[in-house]
Amino acid sequence: MDMEAELRQLECLFTWGEDKRKKAEFFVTFSSFAWVHYHLQRLNDAEDYLNKVKSIYKDITGSSDYSCSLPVVHGDKAWSFLRLGGTFYEQAKESFSKALEAEPDNILFNVGYAIVLYRLDGMNKAVDTGSVTEQLRKALSLEPTNTEIMVLLALKLQRSRRQEAQNLIKEALRLSPDVPQVTRYVAKYFRAEGSIKDSLSVLKRAVELAPNSSFLHHQIGLCHKQQLIQMFEERRTGRRIPAAQKASKMAECIQHFSKAVELKPNNIYAKVNLAEAYGENRQLGEAEKIFISLIDDKALSESDKQHCHTCYGLFLLYKKKDEDKAVGQFKAAYMIPVTTYERKQAGQKLRLIAERNLNTKKKIREAFEILAFISSEDKQETQAKEYLHRAQQQSSEEELSKNFAKGPKF
Repeated sequence: MDMEAELRQLECLFTWGEDKRKKAEFFVTFSSFAWVHYHLQRLNDAEDYLNKVKSIYKDITGSSDYSCSLPVVHGDKAWSFLRLGGTFYEQAKESFSKALEAEPDNILFNVGYAIVLYRLDGMNKAVDTGSVTEQLRKALSLEPTNTEIMVLLALKLQRSRRQEAQNLIKEALRLSPDVPQVTRYVAKYFRAEGSIKDSLSVLKRAVELAPNSSFLHHQIGLCHKQQLIQMFEERRTGRRIPAAQKASKMAECIQHFSKAVELKPNNIYAKVNLAEAYGENRQLGEAEKIFISLIDDKALSESDKQHCHTCYGLFLLYKKKDEDKAVGQFKAAYMIPVTTYERKQAGQKLRLIAERNLNTKKKIREAFEILAFISSEDKQETQAKEYLHRAQQQSSEEELSKNFAKGPKF
């Protein structure tokens, strides 16, 4: 069926149902039809739909020829932002919030708002104040059979209310055993439980149904990464893992992370995981290329930038043994004023480096400069000045030592 035939079929459906729904709910649909007809050069049809749009908003307070503040408009905008990915999640949250002000019990708005809150919470890795869980519960109460909301709620309750979380997972699998959008989160739940084999089993079934899902390939890669970590831990206990087995597992990590990035180039977390996998595989050049491209990406959100700077810093510190460059990346992450796990981790690494250098009496001036930087970013100006003063003292002492070592000039 060509585009025009599909459009006609849609128009028939909407015309048939027109008397059964509020006119306002057609605002976005009629606007979309007008846009499509205009681009098909069917200007009379476009004009007809524009007139229908005008007839809807002329009675709406605060509306004009160029804007209309309707819940359905805010809701549709919110879903569009949500589909565009993490960079637009804040806009999605704002639009859902506006839609819910007018229709607080609208099922679609509540479901969308719950999803975007969950995703933002996962991106920021901040301590959940309960608002995400509360919204997920509200969405599920309005639509008790929404299995995607079930599994998201289960993931939020996994540590605090394990039995309830398990029951939600069982019910979601009973209702939607073969829906990739649901099973991908079920697999994430199993992985967090340490049941890597169960997680992989679910993911492999899901990826057969949705082979082009970046999310699924990313999750499979994370499972293989977890198994690789387990191999390294077993080696520490004295158990010998064959080199071929480790190499095979590493190859699977790289394969699925690469596929995830190929399918969705703006999947930042998959890119970082791919770079980390290259680092573990001693392909340092490949890893650094990815990190540099991420650091140079001006489109990243603040929390994504923080994530990339921190992970690049860890790579530089532990894989390339370049402490000075690592400090630069940790500082860049810490300077971004967003409270996340990555910012906390960057701060911890900076303090660790400073304290280690002070204890070993190496790079003492640089150590005090790092501590001054952290204090300044934390708005502890008195402490920052004290550290800077000590750094300057150390610099003077180092200069004096150098001059003394050169010997007197006659």
